[in-house]
Amino acid sequence: GWAAYAYVNSWNSVYQGVYYKRPGVLIHELGHNFGLAHSGGLDGQTYTDHTCSMGNPHYSDDAFQCFNPAKNFQLNWYNDAKITEDPRIQGYSNTLTLVGIDEYPDRGDSPVTVRLETGGGADYFVGFNRASATGPNRLNDEGDNQVTIVQVNGNNGESYSQSFLKAKLSQGQSYAITNYGGTTQTVTITATSIDISTTPGTAVVRITNGSTPSPTNAPTNPPPTNAPTNPPTNVPTSPPTPAPTNAPVPTFPPSPAPTRAPVADVSKYVCTKWQPADPTICAEGSLAGGSCTIENLGSSCGNGGKVCWWASCPGGDGPPSPSPPTTPPPPSPPTGCPACAYGDNGVCCGTCVDSGKPSGRGCF
Repeated sequence: GWAAYAYVNSWNSVYQGVYYKRPGVLIHELGHNFGLAHSGGLDGQTYTDHTCSMGNPHYSDDAFQCFNPAKNFQLNWYNDAKITEDPRIQGYSNTLTLVGIDEYPDRGDSPVTVRLETGGGADYFVGFNRASATGPNRLNDEGDNQVTIVQVNGNNGESYSQSFLKAKLSQGQSYAITNYGGTTQTVTITATSIDISTTPGTAVVRITNGSTPSPTNAPTNPPPTNAPTNPPTNVPTSPPTPAPTNAPVPTFPPSPAPTRAPVADVSKYVCTKWQPADPTICAEGSLAGGSCTIENLGSSCGNGGKVCWWASCPGGDGPPSPSPPTTPPPPSPPTGCPACAYGDNGVCCGTCVDSGKPSGRGCF
C-alpha cells in the first residue's frame, strides 16, 4: 500500500487513510509541492537522510523536524542567512560560525546554510543540525547537534534535485573531498567547535583547500586556455515505472470478535522522542511489537533518541484503526507532475509535460 503522493511545484497532494493527519507525511508531501526532491543518506538510498523531512523519517508519527542545508538553500526562506563560498581557489581558507534552523530567529549575522561552489551543478552544502528541546527541529531523527554536509545531483541546489548526506561531524572531526570540482585539489571541512550551552547554539566550521600543485617538469609552453563551458543541463529522464510495492505502514491490531462480556484493558505504545499524553497513545499507538516488545517505559526504539511510551487503554471499546486500501486512486490533477507513491525504493516515475515544459517527478 501507499501513504501519499504529491505533484511537484503544484498545489495538489493526495493522502490515503489516516495519513492525512500524520504531520511527517504532510511535511514531506508539501516539500514536493514546494519543488523539493528526496534526500538520500550515507548509504546512497533515496529516502535515508533522516536529518531531513524529505528523507521520510516520520511517516507514522509527529514531525518537529526541518530540512537539510541543501533544501533550506533552495527554499529561499532564509535568504538573509545563506551564503556561497568557492573553495576551488588554491590556498583558500575560511572559518564560519553556523547557527541551526532550530534557532534561526536568534542567529545574529551567522549563516544557517552554506553552499560550496564546485563549478558544476553538483554543489555541496554545510549546516548545523541543531536540535533543541523546544525548537521546530526537536524531533530530528539523525545527527542531532552535528555539522552536516550534503551534496546535490545537479541544478546548483536551486531547483528540484536529489540530495545525499555525505558526512555528520562532531566537534574535532573533518571530511575531505578529493579532486574537488575536478581540480585535483582536496577541500577539507572541519567542525572546529560545537557549543550548545548558549542560545543560539553554534558550530565553528573551518573550510580549507590545502592541496599543493604537482611539480612542473622542465620549461614547457603554457597550455592553451580552455574556453569556458557551461555545465550540462540536467534533462529529466523517464525510468520504467515499477510495479507498486508495499511501503512500511503501521500495523493495526486485529478487530476483536463481538462479545457481551467486559473486555480487559490493553497496553499500547508509541515510539517517539517526547512523551505524549495517554489518550494520544491509546488513539495512535500499537500493541507490543518491534523494538517495544516489553512494557518497559523509556526503552530505546529508534534513532534520534526515540523511546517507548506506554499507556493502559480500554480494550475493544473503540473501532479498530482502518487499514489503508491497497490500490491507489490515480487522480488527474489540472497541473503539475506527480511524485510517486511510497515504496518505489527510490525509482522515479518519469517525466511529463506541464504547459509545454518538461517537469521531473519525484518519488515517495
